[in-house]
Amino acid sequence: MNDLDEVRRIMAPADPCPPGAFDGAAHDPAGRAAYERITASEARRSGPSRRTTFRLVAAGGVAGALIAGAAVATGGSGEQPAPVAATETQRVLNVAATFALKQPFTAPRPGQWVYTETRYRRSGAPGRGQVVRPGSPLKTQVDRNWVRADGRRMALYDHGKLVTSATGGGMPPIDYATVAKLPTDPDGMLAWARAQETPNEPNGGAFQLLGSLLLNNGALPPAQTAAAYRAMAKIPGVTVDRAAKDGAGHKAISVSFLIEGWAKDEILLHPSTYAYKGHRTTVAKDHTMPDGGRFLKGAVDSYSVRLAAGVVDRPGQRP
Repeated sequence: MNDLDEVRRIMAPADPCPPGAFDGAAHDPAGRAAYERITASEARRSGPSRRTTFRLVAAGGVAGALIAGAAVATGGSGEQPAPVAATETQRVLNVAATFALKQPFTAPRPGQWVYTETRYRRSGAPGRGQVVRPGSPLKTQVDRNWVRADGRRMALYDHGKLVTSATGGGMPPIDYATVAKLPTDPDGMLAWARAQETPNEPNGGAFQLLGSLLLNNGALPPAQTAAAYRAMAKIPGVTVDRAAKDGAGHKAISVSFLIEGWAKDEILLHPSTYAYKGHRTTVAKDHTMPDGGRFLKGAVDSYSVRLAAGVVDRPGQRP
């Protein structure tokens, strides 16, 4: 398929695959626990997970952007700029951004709440003498959370009782009022991501923060969603695998960055609709932690998948 065929295909109506289609196919950026273990540094724990929704917007110049890519080579005086062919990573993430801009979106009112249900599966950090290897058991947890759109309150169940509290901040932001103010252009979004906590490895930290932004927000506006995808395309070292599979064996597009040379951090996209499905971190190279615990190549550190999300009028209510 050439780029023009790709443009024609994505501009046709397309329905994202149903929630849960990628069971067990993701990483857990919500708490950034995996990143803390990978970089052996202290990082702030982010808030609970959120799902992304979108709306239809005008997308002028889409064909040119997808075919020519974002970069051009400038010729000498009087010469027309020569287009530079987009890389596979740029093509995939530009298409994902275009799809995001096509999806319907209704912004929540300040008094409404955004509900998200996310399933996490984690190996846990190995202690001294412990080894996480391919096939090691994973602990499963399903989180159900509500965040008020104005960012002032959040709610979750604690031992069967619905408890509300202040959101407590965190990075990335998890409320609509804050994320709606994030940059809408790729350069601005990337600058924002790099300005946050990205210990040891700025590119890897920015990649994971942008992935966490996509997962952690149930009402991320379409312009910010598209900017996040296109910002990822500007990060050196980000790669794409169209032949990937998720943890359930379903086909997926993997967009990944190798952190610290051993941990492969991924976002997973649907292979036809390019809809965002979740995160996953796997071990690309044997690694020994400072305390002596070991990860073996091929092991899964963690993954997560969004099961449901929507806007409701009160905490405890589901869409």
